[in-house]
Amino acid sequence: MSVIVGEILTFSHGDGEIELRVYGDEFLARYESLDGYTAVRDNDLNIFCYASLHDGKLVSTGKDITGPIPNGITRHLKENQSERKRKFNDRHREIYPPSTDTIGNFAFGPNNGLLDGKRISEGDVIGLTVLVEFADVSTSVTAKDVTEMLNDLNYNKNGNHCSVYEYFHTMSSGKLRYINHVIGPIKLSQKLEYYKNHLLIKEAMDIVVNDLGIDLSKYDSQNRGIIDALNFLYAGRTVYEENLWPHNSIINLEYNGIKTHFYMLASCGRDTSDLSIGTFCHETGHLLLRLVDNYDYGYRDGDEIESQGIGVYCLMGSGNHLNRGRTPSPICAFSRNLINWCDNEIILHKNSYVAKHSDYNTIMKYPTDNSKEYFVIENRNALDLDSSLPSSGLAIYHCDTQGSNEYQDGTKDRHFQCAILQADGKLDLENNRNRGDSTDLYDEVTGIALSYSTTPSSRLWDESDSGLIVSDIHKLGSNISFNII
Repeated sequence: MSVIVGEILTFSHGDGEIELRVYGDEFLARYESLDGYTAVRDNDLNIFCYASLHDGKLVSTGKDITGPIPNGITRHLKENQSERKRKFNDRHREIYPPSTDTIGNFAFGPNNGLLDGKRISEGDVIGLTVLVEFADVSTSVTAKDVTEMLNDLNYNKNGNHCSVYEYFHTMSSGKLRYINHVIGPIKLSQKLEYYKNHLLIKEAMDIVVNDLGIDLSKYDSQNRGIIDALNFLYAGRTVYEENLWPHNSIINLEYNGIKTHFYMLASCGRDTSDLSIGTFCHETGHLLLRLVDNYDYGYRDGDEIESQGIGVYCLMGSGNHLNRGRTPSPICAFSRNLINWCDNEIILHKNSYVAKHSDYNTIMKYPTDNSKEYFVIENRNALDLDSSLPSSGLAIYHCDTQGSNEYQDGTKDRHFQCAILQADGKLDLENNRNRGDSTDLYDEVTGIALSYSTTPSSRLWDESDSGLIVSDIHKLGSNISFNII
């Protein structure tokens, strides 16, 4: 899924546009005016209005959010937990066929830390990407423009760090060679507003196969009779509402003996200035690699507490939004290792080490007596794909393949799958204060940096001693040296 945490985005508002601050994802989102008043779209008026609470539900006051504040309305209104869960469950049933994975599946990895379903993380893969226009919204973005963004070598247009192909080729150390065949734009029959509540996938696929005559078997690298990677990019600004919110899901269609399954949907923008690789990469992390979301869905885990999970320090957290999606964070070493992209495993014991930046084929791992729980150390100096991180230095992750980044508690039974031990000890990510700040990673440290008795500590989730002691962290150009004592 594609999470938004307090970003200011533009929406249609009657005959004009409005900026709102957004929190949520494709299953459930909340919108606020820039001065903090909760807004809901009033479909009868086709504008965003001030919201009020009625029996724990957000309802429209009928008063334009850009107008005077109605009496009795307060800032930051939220629906109660039961109503939010109901809306999430209803939305999940709309997006997923009844036979698919359980609710909340994107945050927990039942398959040794990964999502269930076929993982395709190696070899030559050809995805099918379809550009889509609405009856009332077109784009000047061409198939050539998108082909370059997805496939080109040395791609840097519009401030993007690289193409999607280059991103995954780099992350996988050459194991995954993922290119896309881009077709369109095709024109849908209805206006954009209609597709907020009606999924566009089947109509688009009918055009692709029946009108354009595309042979879908070309996109089945595994010879399973199933398309490996099916992507839809629609015209216009990204619509963070209902079915047009960027997402990864499942649809079961069949054409000439070839089935669809996983698909991704996002926006291609109004023109080439909107093109960015971040969301496409994040959703591909689900679609092909079966990686989980390493952020917190909040209320869905049975509590009212929201957190940031791993924050911007991984593509599968909120790192896909760095530099406006143009320099997405790398996939962290923990997740790369889950999909067998780290051939070089360094087991840490008492010794001196050097962590090399951009050494994506390596995992530096401190194991514990529990094979599911361990620590990972990685160089995250602010270079290359890490250049937009808020912090720079040595990252130390506390990992458990049976955890979930829904769980900010940090207890034996409720803890993150991959927690970054924030060097300042403030637990800002767990406490939802930010998505990462300048004091998260370990900079120069003489003496002990991490142990049983430091804050943060190297204790296991059950509070017992892991035995991990990290000391004497020093930067050596782009590399970082440290000791395990």
